[in-house]
Amino acid sequence: MKTEMLFMKDCYLKEFEGKVIERGEDDRGNFVVLDKTIFYPTGGGQPGDRGTLNGIIITAVIKEKGIVKHYTESAIEDNDIKGKLDWERRHEFMRMHTAQHLLSAIVLDKWGSSTAGNQIDKGSSRIDFRPLEPVEDFKEIMTKEFNGWVDKEAPVNIYFSTREAVMNSIDEKRRTLFARIPEFIKDIRVVEIEGIDKVPCGGTHVANTEELGHIVITKVKNKGSKTYRVRFELKK
Repeated sequence: MKTEMLFMKDCYLKEFEGKVIERGEDDRGNFVVLDKTIFYPTGGGQPGDRGTLNGIIITAVIKEKGIVKHYTESAIEDNDIKGKLDWERRHEFMRMHTAQHLLSAIVLDKWGSSTAGNQIDKGSSRIDFRPLEPVEDFKEIMTKEFNGWVDKEAPVNIYFSTREAVMNSIDEKRRTLFARIPEFIKDIRVVEIEGIDKVPCGGTHVANTEELGHIVITKVKNKGSKTYRVRFELKK
């Protein structure tokens, strides 16, 4: 039995009730597997969520071979679970992740450069772009474009679509992202920032660009091989 990941359809759930379907202990500590969860497991450059299960602090949420393990400070004996999310931490990651999508869309459209990697974190996040040869006023252009989309209050939609439908609705530059998804996956989770971007993603996101706040690009570093790392922060 697989865990139903509630955040895939609703990123704003803060509490839930579920049941333990497996429990155990490994080198990371005590863990439980639940029939459902609102806790995002580490992956895709986004850290795993934190919070509590029956008041016991979660130390990590890890997905291994399709199984989502919730590690806790002490063993959970009950089978009935009440989970509570560390919402402030999660919402910051939602803002950072959507900001990464928006920045990636801007750079792809303006310079034709793909996202080679990213890491979401508290306070500051980073994206690697390749191949990229930034112009002199690269930071200023990105900042202006990004903040313009924040001010537009563009809706961010999350939905599932068939591969055929989504491939027919996007431009050539974005088709490579969907092409990387294995053929056996028929229903693809799409994150769309209306008016600028539509990509596959399993992460958590805000519902509107207004929630992001304006961006501060703190550093653009040449990593070699036409790869540049952009580090950014978001104003509250």
